[in-house]
Amino acid sequence: MSAAGLRASLLLLLTPLIAAAEAGAFDWAAIDAHGVVELLTRDGDGDPRETPVWLAVVGERGFVCTNDSRWYANLQRDPALELRAGDGVYALRAERIDDPPLRERIDAAFRAKYPWGRWLMEFFGGDGGENCLALTPR
Repeated sequence: MSAAGLRASLLLLLTPLIAAAEAGAFDWAAIDAHGVVELLTRDGDGDPRETPVWLAVVGERGFVCTNDSRWYANLQRDPALELRAGDGVYALRAERIDDPPLRERIDAAFRAKYPWGRWLMEFFGGDGGENCLALTPR
């Protein structure tokens, strides 16, 4: 086997291991340290949308919650997104959470991180987010 063929074979073998290591090294604690992060989605017409949101971490995943917002509609159409936190940009995938015990843990994490958040959301006519999404690296 040639050197180029050997390199290509090794790359094919190692790529899944490298990807798994990178996914396992995802640092949600560093992202959670930010008070506000930005979600980068695409509107129905393809235009980019940047939305500042609150994020809470429970276990090994980040979560965002919203009512019926445009960025939520974007993620229903295409769950791929990017998250900007400080100088970092992360490729993620969103998945709706409907598990009541997990949702209680997520709500508790949001109350702990943003104690005034529920009041603020109610002041502006919302409940803080009936739609909750788990964010995972893609």
